[in-house]
Amino acid sequence: MHVPDDTAARLTAALAGGLPLSLRPYADIGAALGMPGAEVVASARQLREARALRRVGASFSPVALGYHASLGAVAVPEDGVEQAAAEIAAVPCVTHVFEIDDRYRLWYVIVAPSRARLDIAESDLASRVGANDRYRVLPDERFKVTAAFDADGAPEPVDADPDSDATATLDRDEKALLRLLQGDFPLAERPFSDLAITLGECGYDIDERWALETTRGLVAAGGVRGIAATLRMREEPWRLALTVWLGATDIAAACTALGSFPEVLHSFERRVPGAGPAALALVEAPDRSTLDQTIARMGAVADLDAPRIAFPLREFHRGPMRYFAEGE
Repeated sequence: MHVPDDTAARLTAALAGGLPLSLRPYADIGAALGMPGAEVVASARQLREARALRRVGASFSPVALGYHASLGAVAVPEDGVEQAAAEIAAVPCVTHVFEIDDRYRLWYVIVAPSRARLDIAESDLASRVGANDRYRVLPDERFKVTAAFDADGAPEPVDADPDSDATATLDRDEKALLRLLQGDFPLAERPFSDLAITLGECGYDIDERWALETTRGLVAAGGVRGIAATLRMREEPWRLALTVWLGATDIAAACTALGSFPEVLHSFERRVPGAGPAALALVEAPDRSTLDQTIARMGAVADLDAPRIAFPLREFHRGPMRYFAEGE
């Protein structure tokens, strides 16, 4: 079958807007579009195969799930960058590794289900690369850390570290469902039935209604933001810049203002040798023009002079978060 352009546009918009949490979500979308549910499923499958859709799946709030994140860097010799990057990327909790022309050449984002596990993972990382000189953004220097990435490597916001372990309220079955929701949401007329069947095959005693109601509860609690389609709209390669803002009279206010921009993945405080305290922000945009415009707007909002800008030389690793992974 061929999906007409006008139908494809309406369907992708509806899927991107979010699936209703019901036993037959695609039929509900079809009712609003004047299409049978089976046709919605078939069209969505075709759009995914044609790469018009990246995926249909859930997005998550790491903080609401009890996860903690950190940004850090290690100083390594130029001829050892690739080996060190491979060692860092091999640490299970690392979601991002990139190289910047800086004293601390390799930067990484690391995330874990507790502060204790975060410290252990960072110690493991330092040991792997033999890093005697490393930089770590401390909790009181950190204002924003986007440590989670979706299934396509797009950043998901992390507002702040939780004060307590939110995962304590999730039981074994709920965590299993969350692991499953991190994959592709079934393109089937009764997707929650498919989820229940998969979990049943893995030894979990649950049914379709439980899968639906539990997903609704996770959305209501904020751990799952919703289920929607991700469209292929971002240009590649993405552009990153590490911006260093000097001269701020109030570093905390500057970091907060910079972190308010959705394009900012991380904002934090750092003492720059010979220049004193600075507000730093790692910025990402689809292209260089948008990146430049964003940085200009950030300076205007934060009332800061033009920053020093360091562009990453290479991105070695960018991967999605894996919540409640077996053995974590």
